[in-house]
Amino acid sequence: MILDHRTLVLSADAHPGAADPAGSAAGGCVVFFTRRADAEVSALERLLALAGVPTRRVDADALGPIQLDLARPGVLRLGEGLVRPTACWTRRFWSSAMTDPRTAAGLLRRQSWLALVRQSRLLAPHDLPGPRLGLLEQLAGAAAAGVRVPATVVTTAPARGAGLLPGDRVVVKTLGPHFVEPEPGTLDGVLPRILTRDELADGEGPVPLVVQEYVPHLAEYRVYAIGDRLVAFEVRKPSPEAIWHDQETVEVRQADCPEPVAGLVTGLAARWRLGFGAFDVLLTEDGAVLLEVNADGDWLWYEAKAGTRAVSRQVALAVRDLHLAAGGRLAGGAGLPALLGG
Repeated sequence: MILDHRTLVLSADAHPGAADPAGSAAGGCVVFFTRRADAEVSALERLLALAGVPTRRVDADALGPIQLDLARPGVLRLGEGLVRPTACWTRRFWSSAMTDPRTAAGLLRRQSWLALVRQSRLLAPHDLPGPRLGLLEQLAGAAAAGVRVPATVVTTAPARGAGLLPGDRVVVKTLGPHFVEPEPGTLDGVLPRILTRDELADGEGPVPLVVQEYVPHLAEYRVYAIGDRLVAFEVRKPSPEAIWHDQETVEVRQADCPEPVAGLVTGLAARWRLGFGAFDVLLTEDGAVLLEVNADGDWLWYEAKAGTRAVSRQVALAVRDLHLAAGGRLAGGAGLPALLGG
C-alpha cells in the first residue's frame, strides 16, 4: 500500500464538571462542541476555571437535551440549565463519534446535531476556530496570496500524477482527514509518506490522493496562530508518519518564529479570518512554504515534547479575552496570574 495505515483506540478524558448553570446564564460562558476524548479541551477547561471563565461542553458521544429559542437570541438550554454562550468552539464533533445505530432515525439524529453545530455561530458572538478550508482551498488561496506551496496533483493514479512533478521524491497523503472512525472510539489512520517514483509503480486507487513534490528544507515548523498570537515549534522527524508511530525519533523544541514563517502565518490567518489554526510550514533557502493548516490541530503532544505549556496558556488567554469582549463575567477565578503561571 502507498499510505501507512495505523489504528488508534481513543479513551474518554476526564474533564471538569460544569459550574452552576444559573450563574453561567447570568454571566455568560464558553461552550465547547467536541467529544469526550479531547484532552486539549479538557486541559483548556481547567485553565479557564482557574481564570474564572465558566465553560460548558457538548460531547458528540454523550449527547443530552438541548434547546435554542430564536425568540431569545443568545440563550441556550443545555439539560435543565440555561447558558448564555459568549464563545463557541467546535473540535472533534464528528458524526462517527456518535453511538446512534445506522438506522434512518439514527442517521437523522446525527445529521440534525451536525446541522446545529455547523450553525453555532448564531449562538455566540465568537465562533472558533473559524473557516474550515479544505487542503485544495488552502493551497489555492495561499498561492493566490503570493505564498509558495508545493506543486500538487490530486489523482487516482499516483504514479502518473507524480510524473507531472519535479524531483524524484514525492509526498503522498489523503485529500481529506488523515483518520477515519469505522467504530466510535477507534481511529484508522491513513498517514502521509515520502516515496520515490519507483515505489509509486504499484499505485492504489480509485481513491483520489494528493501527490506533492518533496520540498528540500532547512527546518520544519508547527506554528499555532491564536488570535493575533503565535507559538512556534521546530520539528525534526525522519518521516511524516513518525509523529504517529515512531515518536521517539521526533524532536520538538519551542522556537522563535523566523520572519518568513511568521509573515506567512499571520498573513494567511488574517486573510482567512482564523481564530485558531495549526500551520505546518517549511523554511527553505528561498523562504517559507505552506504545507497545510489544521483547524483542529492538537497541541498537548507538542508541548510535552518541548517541555512547555505556551500554547495552552495563549489559547486560554485568547478565549478569556473573547469571553470578556462578549460581556462575560469572571466567576471566582484567580484571573490572569493563574493563566500565566498555571
